[in-house]
Amino acid sequence: MANKPQRKEEEKFVVRLPAGMRDRIAVKARINARSMNAEIVHRLERATELEVELARAHQVIDRLLSDSKPSTAEALESRT
Repeated sequence: MANKPQRKEEEKFVVRLPAGMRDRIAVKARINARSMNAEIVHRLERATELEVELARAHQVIDRLLSDSKPSTAEALESRT
């Protein structure tokens, strides 16, 4: 039996999954009408997107917090 040639843009990667994870992925894939492979690829892509969104959210929070900190003069004035 001959193996199907892979498309050049695809790579094969074997992953060991923790106990129970394969079943959880299979359930989610079925719910989302995707193959297990498509579900895993979708989740990996989404995780990367979420990292970028989370980094932006942290920047906004940091900016808001730094803008809301009282100046040294205001802090000293509030003590008196």
